[in-house]
Amino acid sequence: MSKKVLVAGAGIGGLATALRLAKMGFEVEIVEKNNQAGGRLNQIKKDGFTFDTGPSFFSMSYEFEAFANDCGIELPFKYYSLDPLYSVNFIDNPKTFHLYRDIDKLAAQFEDIEPGFKQKMEKYLEKSGRLFHDTVDLVIKNNFDSYFAYIVTLMRVNPVHIPVLFRSFWQQVNRHFTSKEARQIISLVAFFLGRTPFDTMAIYTLLSYTEFKHDGYFNVEGGMYKIVEGLVNELEKAGVKITCNTEITGFSENAGKLDALIDKSGKTWKADAFLVNSDAAVFRNSVLKREKFSDEKMARMNWTMGYLTFYIGIKCKLPQVNHHNYYLGSNYEEYSNNI
Repeated sequence: MSKKVLVAGAGIGGLATALRLAKMGFEVEIVEKNNQAGGRLNQIKKDGFTFDTGPSFFSMSYEFEAFANDCGIELPFKYYSLDPLYSVNFIDNPKTFHLYRDIDKLAAQFEDIEPGFKQKMEKYLEKSGRLFHDTVDLVIKNNFDSYFAYIVTLMRVNPVHIPVLFRSFWQQVNRHFTSKEARQIISLVAFFLGRTPFDTMAIYTLLSYTEFKHDGYFNVEGGMYKIVEGLVNELEKAGVKITCNTEITGFSENAGKLDALIDKSGKTWKADAFLVNSDAAVFRNSVLKREKFSDEKMARMNWTMGYLTFYIGIKCKLPQVNHHNYYLGSNYEEYSNNI
C-alpha cells in the first residue's frame, strides 16, 4: 500500500509537488482554502473580462521543461518569449524606452544620454552572468533558516565575487552606468523580489543576466492561468483529488509527531506525510502556533512588500502598449524608501 501525502495549498508549488509525488507512486490529496486552485497565480472573470492575478510573465523556462520531463508528461501549456521584455516611461522624458534583448537595439535608445552604453552593458552582463553561474545552485536555489547559515554559504562562493556581496543592487548598477535613466531601468528588476534596489544585495544583479542573456521572459498562450489549468488536468489524470473551500486552521499530533490537519469546519485530514504549500511564517504562526512565530515576533520581522493591483477592462486594443509598461516619476529613491 502506497503512502498517503496530504498537500495543504493548491498554489503552483503545491500542484507541481503533488504531481511529482503522484508520479513517484504516492497517494496524494490536496486541500485548498480558496474556491479554485492557483494560489497567487490565479484568475478573475468579471463583466466579460478575464484577468490573470499575481505573475504576468515568467523566466527560467527550462525549469518548466525539466519538471515536465521529470514527470514524464508533455508541458501542459504553451508559452512564447517577450521582446521587448518591458517598456519604461519617465515623467520628465517624452521618450519611451523599450527593453530589447538585442543589445544593439537596446543601446541605440541610450546613445544620447549614456555614451558607450553597449560596452557598459556587455561588461555589466558579463559580471552578472558569472554571478549567476557561480551562485544559482549554491545560493539561489536554497533556503536559509538564519543569517548565519546564509553567511556560511556565501563563504563558499567564488572569492572574486566577495566585494559584490557587500554592495546593494543600486550601488552595483551605479558602478557601470551614469545616467538616471539607465540606472533606474536596469535596477527595476529588484522590485520583482519584493524589495527595492536600495536594500537588495548586489548578488541579485544576476537577474539582469537572466533577463537579457540567459533565458528572457515569457508569457503563456491564453494567459498565465493556463499553467494552473494544465497542472490541474495532469493531476486529475494521475488520480489526485483537489478539495477547495477548505481552510486548514489546526492540527493534531501523536507522540510529538504531526498526525492530522484540521480544517475550519472541524474535519480531520489524516495522512502519512504532510506538505504545506502556504506562507511559511503565517502557517507556523496561525496554525502550528510555533513560539518562534508568535504574534509578537511576527510583528518584529522584516517583510518584503506586497502589491496593490487594479484590474481595468477596456473594450478595445491598445497597440502602443506592450505586455509590461512602467511609468516612473521624479522621486525614484524617495519612492523606494517609502514603500
